[in-house]
Amino acid sequence: MIEIRDLTSLPINIFEETIVYNQHAAAPFAWTETFLELINQEPNALLFHIWPMEKTVILGMLDKLLPNLEDAKKVIKGYGYKPVVRNIGGLAVVADEGVLNFSFIIPDTFRESISITNGYLLMIDFIKMAFSDLHKRIDYFEIEQSYCPGNYDLSIDGKKFAGIAQRRIKKGIVVSIYLSVSGNQIKRGQMIADFYQKGLAGQTSKIAYPNVEPSTMANLSDLFNVSLTVDEVILRLKLTLRQIGFSIKDWEPNEKHREQFHHNYDKLVKNNKN
Repeated sequence: MIEIRDLTSLPINIFEETIVYNQHAAAPFAWTETFLELINQEPNALLFHIWPMEKTVILGMLDKLLPNLEDAKKVIKGYGYKPVVRNIGGLAVVADEGVLNFSFIIPDTFRESISITNGYLLMIDFIKMAFSDLHKRIDYFEIEQSYCPGNYDLSIDGKKFAGIAQRRIKKGIVVSIYLSVSGNQIKRGQMIADFYQKGLAGQTSKIAYPNVEPSTMANLSDLFNVSLTVDEVILRLKLTLRQIGFSIKDWEPNEKHREQFHHNYDKLVKNNKN
């Protein structure tokens, strides 16, 4: 199995977006598509995409199948957040000023193929390394009553603080994570609980939408009992990349990249209107 240190044979380019305001909430996902296209064309470096967001609820493709979706979206808007449908993962997650989203975009061109399980474990190992100095055990297993539950939920003392999603196109892999760093995680959880309650409207569904219990989730600041900000976590992640052995540099899109981005952005905006 490929380990994260095995990836250091390639340099890593960092693209750090400033906070993405929710009127442009499709932008990070358009960059994801662009990066997957780029990594297939130029598999000579990894990409590390940092994308903190304003008050946004990121819906998955399965959420579009809720029987009462339009009224459920009104619940999100009533909390002061904006819903946007992403092209990765299946269920709703929250992004705001206390949550950090970032992604690894990896070319599947190493000495052995990176399986789906391997992709998740690469991210898990990276997170464990990044917070190893805080001396708390980080586990991964499904936290059933969290929002967007999955086998690779990250938790401390049974409280979920992160979820991971993955998307693949040809030889390109993107592994994305959200980290709840600070803020009112109980309120975030209650918003998603209310979203699904309104979206189901008492009807049965073939899809197992989560019965969200807000107390199953917590912030890293609370779990580590240390005051953390998103900016501090970003610095910690960059330091960890260097400590692992990556050669890192900042990445800026050229005109061709921006053309690809705008094409993908327009498609995603259209998808969110449907």
